[in-house]
Amino acid sequence: MPKREYDVIIVGAGLGGLVCGALLAKWGLKVAVLDKNKQPGGKQIGVSVSGFKGEMWPTYGIPKEASPFGDAFKQLGIESKLDLIPGSNTLMYRQPKGKWVATVNPAGKQEMDATLNMFNAWQLSQKETELAMKVLAEMVLMTPEQLDALNDVSVRQWVAQQGDLPRPLFSFLAVQSNLMATGLYELVAIWELAKIMQIFGGSTNAYPRGGYFKLVNDIVDALKANGGELRLKSRVEKILVEDGCVVGVGTREEVFKAPIVVSNAGIQPTVLKLVGEEHFDKAYVNYVKGIVPSLGFCCQRYIFREPVMEHGVYVGTSADSYIDVKRHEEMRAGIIPPVVSMYAVNPAHFDPEMAPKGKQMLAIGTWCRPDPKAKEIKALQKTVDEQFEEMFPREAKYIEAKEGYVGPAQVSALSRDSVLPGLGGEAVGLAVSVGYCGRSKPSVKGPIAGLFYVGHDAGGAGYLGTHQAVSSGVRTAPVIRLFHEERTMFGK
Repeated sequence: MPKREYDVIIVGAGLGGLVCGALLAKWGLKVAVLDKNKQPGGKQIGVSVSGFKGEMWPTYGIPKEASPFGDAFKQLGIESKLDLIPGSNTLMYRQPKGKWVATVNPAGKQEMDATLNMFNAWQLSQKETELAMKVLAEMVLMTPEQLDALNDVSVRQWVAQQGDLPRPLFSFLAVQSNLMATGLYELVAIWELAKIMQIFGGSTNAYPRGGYFKLVNDIVDALKANGGELRLKSRVEKILVEDGCVVGVGTREEVFKAPIVVSNAGIQPTVLKLVGEEHFDKAYVNYVKGIVPSLGFCCQRYIFREPVMEHGVYVGTSADSYIDVKRHEEMRAGIIPPVVSMYAVNPAHFDPEMAPKGKQMLAIGTWCRPDPKAKEIKALQKTVDEQFEEMFPREAKYIEAKEGYVGPAQVSALSRDSVLPGLGGEAVGLAVSVGYCGRSKPSVKGPIAGLFYVGHDAGGAGYLGTHQAVSSGVRTAPVIRLFHEERTMFGK
């Protein structure tokens, strides 16, 4: 086998790996990024079908005022390429008698009126409205010190401390645990949820011109401009270890030598498959196996023959549409909730170039178990189809095609390999729950010299999935740079 030598090899061209690699290349390290797919981007791989462009999953919400994307692009010297377009969004709420009520938030920062309109949709009394306002205000106004004190408190525990909350408010917090933290409210840390709500509630959320894949390409360009390499269709079969130190990686065709290997393939696949359990202490292996995964997400794309969807983002919920531990297990038995929480993004609302003139594409879906073998996915997707027609009877008549039905199986094939039963198809990754987020986030340093992790599983904090991956890339790169300089200083 031919051998190639580098300072750093990064396994996986997701956004975390690309940002990390591009920064290290900019700082003068010889970097190679290897990915098994024919396109870079990982879970944010681009979709281009019949003139429509977008993401495989409904993706939105880059804060214009404070975002890891902004930090990454600034450090890479390409901040002028970060063109973010704000747009309107609609919260759809199904009242107890079946009526769907819409709360429209115009482009820009969320105003107090939007929150009050949401409370009206919930049909809260004046007393309940005052309590709901107090509880949400407490969350978004928490100081860093207050947040830190809640690092090991779950959303369920925190909600219990607030007294008897109106059912719609409880449901809202449970749904946001699914939507924003991609977890179950019994397990998600209130630290994580409050931090995310603070960032996104106080920002102008936007969509990138050209889609997320444009951002991926911008980062790839920065990587290459600084001498870094991107090798696609190069599946890493093994991370090579000698005498307790990484020495490179092996694909089926080649060996790539490097004293530093950064895995963007997920912490569980890295430890249990790419490196191998035999190289780690048993306690560490058990720790890695026990890290709680995010929920999965299954979705589809609707093609409209006319631009009938007025807004950029649609969120549909009810007082009973969240997934908790009980419903998570019921799904395993094929029991689907009568109403599911739905999330949809209309890319052409933000950038008309994302669709042929006079048409639209809507990426829409719901949360599910992360099991690549989950058998309830088709039933969930059918429920989404039926629920959309109930929510938008006029607009549904303009759908000319439904396509792109994907779920945890496709996520696993695209990104992280399934190495444990029921896992691999996580929507964002691991470490979204109490004990594994905030200051308890898994370390970016592996217990083997020269092994590092990047991506959602380690390093990032306080952001939604994609943003947490980018945050990890920004925060992990300096740690790796320091390790490289220490090795260089001592001639290793």
